[in-house]
Amino acid sequence: MKKDELLRQALKDIDKKKSLLEEELKQLDEKAESNDNPLTVSVMNTKKNARQLITSGNLKNIFDNIINNIDYAKTAVMSLSDITEKAQDKLEGKVEEITIASGMPIRSDMWFPMVLGLIQTQEFQHLMANTVVSAIKES
Repeated sequence: MKKDELLRQALKDIDKKKSLLEEELKQLDEKAESNDNPLTVSVMNTKKNARQLITSGNLKNIFDNIINNIDYAKTAVMSLSDITEKAQDKLEGKVEEITIASGMPIRSDMWFPMVLGLIQTQEFQHLMANTVVSAIKES
């Protein structure tokens, strides 16, 4: 055989071996995908998602939002505790008279006018408008 023929034959052999190896690799990949343990797949997906959350900065944003909401929740819980304490006092007969700006005592039938007064304030209207816009943008 000539040098060129030997070279061509060697290249053909290399191509055949390459094709065989690629086919074996493909079969191994398919076998590995079909035999993966669901728990392993879940762990890998969780790690991938966690890495993405951290690198994108979204996880930090989530924690920042939680911190802000905890402050709001604390304020809300303290207010509910105060309301409960006032209700307890009233049930025990300890009546404390609170008056509104006009000097009238607050009665239980005055909640609706008070809510209407709140709704009419510019601050409340802006707050509600911002809430609506945020809800619409997120969806």
